[in-house]
Amino acid sequence: MGKKASAARRATKRSIRATPLTDQEREFLRSHAGYEGIAYHKRTPGDFGLTPPAAPRPDKNLCDEANVTRREIAAALLARAIDGGLVSDGEGAPGFPKQMWVVDGSGQVFEAMYGGSRAGLYHGYPIRRADPLFDEIVRAWERQNV
Repeated sequence: MGKKASAARRATKRSIRATPLTDQEREFLRSHAGYEGIAYHKRTPGDFGLTPPAAPRPDKNLCDEANVTRREIAAALLARAIDGGLVSDGEGAPGFPKQMWVVDGSGQVFEAMYGGSRAGLYHGYPIRRADPLFDEIVRAWERQNV
């Protein structure tokens, strides 16, 4: 991760909420949240429909490196994050957690970040093992999703 991205990441408060999403919160997110890809996190555009098609930055974590090469995979990860209920303390907008996290079947951690071209949209990316939050998310995921 580059110096600018590292500084921005440190400035972005990321803390896991003490309680998972309630059933009501999950239902709200299933009905109102969606996935929107970001060109910065893609080496190859796949079927994400991005403009520009891809604009990978060296300081960004790339979805391609975690084998998320189709929109369907990314949307399924977001749905699994909602079902898992592991979210941040902060809100991006009322009812929408600023971050949500999911651990896939291979142990890769992904972060969904609120903010897109319209309300309710998230973009996501893999979190590198070197990120201090990686292990914290894995432990929290295992506690909540055993």
